[in-house]
Amino acid sequence: MKRELCKCETAIERNQRYHYTECGLDNVYLENIDVRVCQACSERSPIIPRITELHVTIGQAVALQNVPMAGKETRFLRQHLGLKAKEWAVFLRIDTATLSRWENGGQMIGPQADSLMRLMYFYLLAEKQGRAIPEHLADQIAAVVSQKSDAMALLVN
Repeated sequence: MKRELCKCETAIERNQRYHYTECGLDNVYLENIDVRVCQACSERSPIIPRITELHVTIGQAVALQNVPMAGKETRFLRQHLGLKAKEWAVFLRIDTATLSRWENGGQMIGPQADSLMRLMYFYLLAEKQGRAIPEHLADQIAAVVSQKSDAMALLVN
């Protein structure tokens, strides 16, 4: 098969680990997926059959991690919900400039805002999918520790 960008031949490597930075996060790795590799330039492209479900899985993992969220993670949650910065800021009752500073890492996110973003993410995701919010969600979110540790890798198989 030919690659669209350079029109070169590609090969498929099966059951690979792929560092999925295209989602906007630095710590997401896909396990056991097929990767299309360009024979000329070695460019690697994942073959993701159910990308919508993958992004739900990533979003839920981000929102349930037990450490404070980083800016890229808050941006991922917002974008996954399909919200513009102004719309997300209205839900959070903050100024868009504050949201921008959070998403760009220029300002720390307070624990109340962190919890609110997580809860709003699950609420809006459930609403979008026409289902109920998972039980004990508030307890999991309340268990977030107050100190950020090293970034955790998210492996999705």
